Amino acid sequence: MFTWIKNKILGERVEMQSTAKTERYYQLKCNEVLQGKVEYRLSDATRVDILTEDLAIEVDFAKKYYEAIGQACHYAEMTERKPAILLIVREKYQEKYVEAAGRLCKSTKIRVGGEDYHIVMMIYRDFS
Repeated sequence: MFTWIKNKILGERVEMQSTAKTERYYQLKCNEVLQGKVEYRLSDATRVDILTEDLAIEVDFAKKYYEAIGQACHYAEMTERKPAILLIVREKYQEKYVEAAGRLCKSTKIRVGGEDYHIVMMIYRDFS
């Protein structure tokens, strides 16, 4: 009986995890609109989540905004495209990360092709 309960609990946990939307899900969903190249491989073996004609976009969950900003700057330098982040917000409380990211994006500039650019910030809100 205890094995059945354990299997039932573990089975439900696995089922719940498989329905969770991943970063990859959001990359593909957003790229339907952006029409870029997904997981574009660079010469240093890193991958830009979405590369468009003018943007190098890092897609990440809002809580990891600071990592997204650093990666976007690196990708911008490697591709000579403007740096951009696309933050995924799934809970109302995560708006505090959006605010913090906004402050950093406004105060951070990166030189690409002889021009200085602020980091472009996009938000995907999914409260479903």
